[in-house]
Amino acid sequence: MTGTSSDAAPQFSYPIPRTSPNEPPCEYAKLRAEQPVCPISLPTGHPAWLITRYEDVKTVLSDHRFSREALFRDGAPRAQLIEPDSNSVISMDPPRHTVIRNLVNREFTPRRAENLRPKIQEVVDTLLDDMARRSAPVDLNATLARPMALQIICELLGIPIEDQHKFGSWCDHFMSLTKYTAQEIIRSNTEMRDYFDRLIVAKRAEPGEDLLSKLVQAMDEEEKITKEELISTGVMLLLAGHDTTVTVTGGGAVMLMTHPDQLALVREDPALLNPAIEEIIRLVTPGDGTFIRITLEDVELGGTVVPSGSAVIAPISSANRDASVFRDPDTMDILRDDNKHIGFAYGTHFCVGSALARAELQIGLRTLFERFPGLHLTVPPQELRWRMTAALGGYEEIPVAW
Repeated sequence: MTGTSSDAAPQFSYPIPRTSPNEPPCEYAKLRAEQPVCPISLPTGHPAWLITRYEDVKTVLSDHRFSREALFRDGAPRAQLIEPDSNSVISMDPPRHTVIRNLVNREFTPRRAENLRPKIQEVVDTLLDDMARRSAPVDLNATLARPMALQIICELLGIPIEDQHKFGSWCDHFMSLTKYTAQEIIRSNTEMRDYFDRLIVAKRAEPGEDLLSKLVQAMDEEEKITKEELISTGVMLLLAGHDTTVTVTGGGAVMLMTHPDQLALVREDPALLNPAIEEIIRLVTPGDGTFIRITLEDVELGGTVVPSGSAVIAPISSANRDASVFRDPDTMDILRDDNKHIGFAYGTHFCVGSALARAELQIGLRTLFERFPGLHLTVPPQELRWRMTAALGGYEEIPVAW
């Protein structure tokens, strides 16, 4: 039986509170079983539909009837207080998305990520050397996750090391859902865009082998990307390469510390490191469907017809816990067969930096637990502070000793 409603009463306010950064809202399991397409309200007060089953989430992420570009139509629902960036590749649909994505893919290759592995190892070794000299407890986010992610994405983009301190606050503002006012977010975004504008001028004058220099060259020689689009692409790559990596590195370390049986398996057989990383990516999914889409026509999902012009949120964190796809979905199991997680999204907007993220997680977590075999939390897991008002969530601090 198929139901439809253009004015269904919202049953939840988005985002639905979590009990832990590593756990999606407990309501998702019940919704998958009983109401996989559920009316909700966004932080802006706009109505939307929450999609929770694995196959339905994949449909939303890959079907052309669910549009990112339609967010810019007059009166379109929004999830955040500020207007989304129409020049960002994450806000585009094909064919424009394809043009920009191909330019980025051409430079942001798995080979480039592979070539960065020695640099990642060097950065991690230096950070852990400094950590070893400190008195415990230390914050694992401050000593490893944040500086590793920031240094590597800045290395990739060609951002001078002396400027890297500026980005922590900018990223925090940009990814906020409710922590800051619209004026504060707009001011921070303006500062970040102005910085990338100046950086583009510098790259044009003195190009390097970094990703941003290559994109500036493509802008000047091929005229396939505008300056505003290039600025937005730089901002997107910085935010995605920093905040998501911090969230999963910290969350992954907590998962391993709180699942010593799984950590023991990796220590006994190093070949299990990669499956362990994939299981971490499945379980520690940053964000909760932050990037909404708009239906371009009436679409049936999960037995419900979602009307044309509706906002749809499809949280990957729910899809990755779907019991119809994953056996014992809430259990960490690095021996899991056929781990078909969609932690890096799916379809047109599949994460362009997935190879780099995997390299950072593999090197960062492997080296951390090799250097500090007795690493443990100094507070119970349930007492860890976390970022409840940020789009990507994650732990605020992770105090550890060894």
